[in-house]
Amino acid sequence: MCLLTAYNSLLVRVGLYLFIFWPTVGYYVYFDSKRREISSPRLRGVIFGFLGILGLFIHLYLAQRQD
Repeated sequence: MCLLTAYNSLLVRVGLYLFIFWPTVGYYVYFDSKRREISSPRLRGVIFGFLGILGLFIHLYLAQRQD
């Protein structure tokens, strides 16, 4: 059994998710936090980037609430 195709390619899916969504969402959250002058833009970018699309929605909700 090949490690990459085990469990319906779970390893490949998780890898693609982390390599595509984490940097994209993390960069957007970092840039937006810096523009809005919200505290800790790097930390927010890493944490919300790790959460992916859910992190993006959480960031947008929190940023809208602060305005």
